[in-house]
Amino acid sequence: MRYGAIAENVAEERTLGAGTAAQALLDASMPLVQAKCIMLAARLGLFEYLHRSPGEARDLAAVLHLDADVLDLVLRVLWSAGYVRLSGRRYELTRFSEVAVLASATAGQGAHIGLLEMFWNAIGRLDDVLRVGTGVDVHDELLSGADWGVYQRAMLEQARIYAPLVARFVPVRPGARRLLDIAGSHGMYGALVCRAHPPLRSTVLELESACEQAMRLAVAEGLDDVVTHRSGDALKDDLGSQNDVVLLCNLLHHLTREECAALIARIKPTMSREGTIAIWEWRPPEDDAPPDLVRDATSLMFRAISRAGCHSVDHYTGWLREAGFGDIAARKSAVTPHHVLVTGRVL
Repeated sequence: MRYGAIAENVAEERTLGAGTAAQALLDASMPLVQAKCIMLAARLGLFEYLHRSPGEARDLAAVLHLDADVLDLVLRVLWSAGYVRLSGRRYELTRFSEVAVLASATAGQGAHIGLLEMFWNAIGRLDDVLRVGTGVDVHDELLSGADWGVYQRAMLEQARIYAPLVARFVPVRPGARRLLDIAGSHGMYGALVCRAHPPLRSTVLELESACEQAMRLAVAEGLDDVVTHRSGDALKDDLGSQNDVVLLCNLLHHLTREECAALIARIKPTMSREGTIAIWEWRPPEDDAPPDLVRDATSLMFRAISRAGCHSVDHYTGWLREAGFGDIAARKSAVTPHHVLVTGRVL
């Protein structure tokens, strides 16, 4: 995928087609401003307000205690981006925004937009990451009490998309009863595996600072019939015993290679015979792969917001092999080509 300027008239086509410096200026400025306007609109409740009550910029500014002239410019940027439209002098949401960014949208990504705003400063420190190779630890440096709610709601939005796919392909032995979902937050990945393989039940092991928010999300999402939570640090606390399934979904890109290898080695003795370990992760670019902005930029962002970043499929399979797992397999899907599901079994 690529992302760039789209000409809307002949003059713009000539400018972009000429390959002048104007395109570099557009590339460095317009996405920056547009992204910030989308993030502001999500955080300040502009989308939600316009959904309830379309109106003029000055009316919205009065309600939200904002400057009317600046707000009108923000709304015009959102108009050009397709998030709002102008009907007379009244701004209203587009159909796209109704399904993409509202809190009530079942497939929306409003919380994830809020999460990306939290990452704004971390991405701004990319020059430091470029020099030393290590970013900030999002959990230690960016998240405080209220922010955990935004973070975990964003993770839930992503899970609604990907958890059904993961649950479909995680192998589970008949009669399995115990699933450990490490750093599973809301618990949706484990919940859907359990529902596909009764009488399996899931325990989410989550950091103490995140556990309360995670439990609330599980209850609100209706997952607590098969999911319970307990607080703990997977790198040092007890992982239980006789686990039939262990899930590591969207966790390992936050850990160094040494920590990943050590965690997987610690998991193996806690598992039952024929138990399954499953790793669901973002797949970084492979050697000689053509450029892809979604894959490459997301992989770079993970480097900026973690102490490690995305690991290769070979790393995952190697760590499983070193820990003594067998039947190791890596599954890539055309539905989500930037992710990989790596599984192994206790033989």
